[in-house]
Amino acid sequence: MGYEISWGGDPEDVRVTTWGTASIEGLDAWVQEGISDSRYRPGMHILIDHRQLDWSDLAAADMHERVALFAKDAVRLDSARAAVVMRSSVDFGMARMEQAYIDLEPELGIAIGIFLSLEDAREWLREQIAEDAGSADSK
Repeated sequence: MGYEISWGGDPEDVRVTTWGTASIEGLDAWVQEGISDSRYRPGMHILIDHRQLDWSDLAAADMHERVALFAKDAVRLDSARAAVVMRSSVDFGMARMEQAYIDLEPELGIAIGIFLSLEDAREWLREQIAEDAGSADSK
């Protein structure tokens, strides 16, 4: 599995593009690289483009493992907002399963939206940015 991390964008703070065949190790590798980078900060808005990634080798148990990895890094992820773009409805279903597991653990403090288009993902990120700004203004 390959990936590229690009810092900056509109509206995203960072964009991750993946390709090849998905694996838990490969997915965790880009997360670890990203949160270890000095440019990473709490509350980042992340665009994850999985349109070139084949998810067919992953199962529900893998999604549980992935969420366990997020839990291990919850302090460093710190309120991240991730818009994830998938290439097909089957892959979309796998990502929604992961999202559901994450939603069951609100202590993770991360929000994930799953989409089939970059435009919809970016619109969701813009909404998250506006909500985050509104929350900050009310404090």
